[in-house]
Amino acid sequence: MKETKKIPAWVGDLMLFITALVWGGGFIGVKESLNTLSPFYMIAARFAIASILLVLIFWKKLGGFTKEEIKYGSIIGLFLFLGFGFQTVGAIHLEMSKLAFLTALNVIMVPFLVRVVFKEPIKKYNLIASFIAVLGFIFLNFNAATGLTIGYGEVLGILCAIAFAAQITSTGHFAKKVDPIRLTVIQMVVCCLLGFMIAIPFEPIPQAVSKQMLIPVLYLGVFSTCIAFLFQTVGQKYTSAPRAAIILCMESVFGTLFAVLFFKEVITVYTVIGAILIMAGVILSEYMHARGESR
Repeated sequence: MKETKKIPAWVGDLMLFITALVWGGGFIGVKESLNTLSPFYMIAARFAIASILLVLIFWKKLGGFTKEEIKYGSIIGLFLFLGFGFQTVGAIHLEMSKLAFLTALNVIMVPFLVRVVFKEPIKKYNLIASFIAVLGFIFLNFNAATGLTIGYGEVLGILCAIAFAAQITSTGHFAKKVDPIRLTVIQMVVCCLLGFMIAIPFEPIPQAVSKQMLIPVLYLGVFSTCIAFLFQTVGQKYTSAPRAAIILCMESVFGTLFAVLFFKEVITVYTVIGAILIMAGVILSEYMHARGESR
């Protein structure tokens, strides 16, 4: 029997690191695309590109979708669409650095949704992680002159995190019943269709496709959605779950660094403290959960 060549763990770590880096750059892609494209046309275009690429890559696994697959994929796709919808509109009203860390709160929210929907008990470390993250949220939104301020953008950021938490929770449940690749393709197509359903009646139709419009949308569709998904899937095969969880949490850090570099966003001491606390809560929750899964 021919032995399968073992892939070193560092290759998996590198792929996940690239995934986190690309996802962090996705916040910049969203902000840039909004300069030339309305939010829901951008979402529709992003997921249209990702859907086409995934169909081309996995065409042998597709075809003959069952009612069950369409139902599950549509539910997950709805939550994914809501997450990106809140995040994209939130990017208009909020600094990208703050939005990146608010989005990361979805990790903290997942155990509580699982508790509500599936009646599974909440682990003690999740309660501790949530407390740390809430402290981080307070610091992240604290202003020395006005105190704690929570505006429209912050609300959208929290709703974004809740929607992504629901998407993660439903994916974890439904992916056990049907093929995850087919499920992913369906949810991408659903996001694309929902984007057009909202954009066409409520947003102005783009009159021309410019380079300034095309580059960020292509980045979001090709790299931040399609390639990042593939790298995550493959990378997690060759490294441990706890290492993967910690590496992927770097998405928020990269998103903040890019926001400072590209948009010259000002980072205050309160922002740094809040970001550190949120990351600590996210890493604690992810690491403890992943370690438990590995065991």
